[in-house]
Amino acid sequence: MNDDQTGSFSSFLNHADRQRLREIVKKTHLKFYPASKLTNYECDKFIDNIGPEVMLPLLKKAIYRDWETDRKSVV
Repeated sequence: MNDDQTGSFSSFLNHADRQRLREIVKKTHLKFYPASKLTNYECDKFIDNIGPEVMLPLLKKAIYRDWETDRKSVV
């Protein structure tokens, strides 16, 4: 099955942002979910159900954290 769910919130994200959100969901929201069932599709369904109101602030924090890490490694 394709990673994109046409018309869903997660399908409008670029690949890097979708991967960031999937990692956040896996580490926080679905950490007790069975590992054998923790697929990208399941993460995308979770992201789509919560929606942009919750996921966009999480994505902004993840991007800022990545930026801070990159900036510190350069200085």
